[in-house]
Amino acid sequence: MKKIFIVTCIASLFVLFSCASLKSVPQDLTAAQIIQKGQNYLDTGDYKSSELCYMTVLERFGTDAAVYVEAKYELGNVYYKSKRYQQAYDTFTELLDIYGYSQGNLPGAYKKLAQIGLDKIPENKITKKEGY
Repeated sequence: MKKIFIVTCIASLFVLFSCASLKSVPQDLTAAQIIQKGQNYLDTGDYKSSELCYMTVLERFGTDAAVYVEAKYELGNVYYKSKRYQQAYDTFTELLDIYGYSQGNLPGAYKKLAQIGLDKIPENKITKKEGY
């Protein structure tokens, strides 16, 4: 009985620590590595850690336009999946605005993905901006 209790305690501690949200992103990671971490957290439903990863990419690597639109799209996806529809809407429309002003030097996939994301958001959950 004592062994079962100890095993149960150890298993509980493992689960507790494996589900703990990310507190900070290591400084030595590349944008691609942080984005991958964000996707991994999103896949497990840890929206808070995923959001932290994408916000960190924007802070550290946001001057690179291609990295910026990728991280921004992924952040919008986090908002959508966590049912923060207004934030998702604002993020996706910002991306479409960026593409509207760009000189064609951005990865085209995120424009299409942002539009798809917008189309999935329930209309009754958002306040639309002019022109959308």
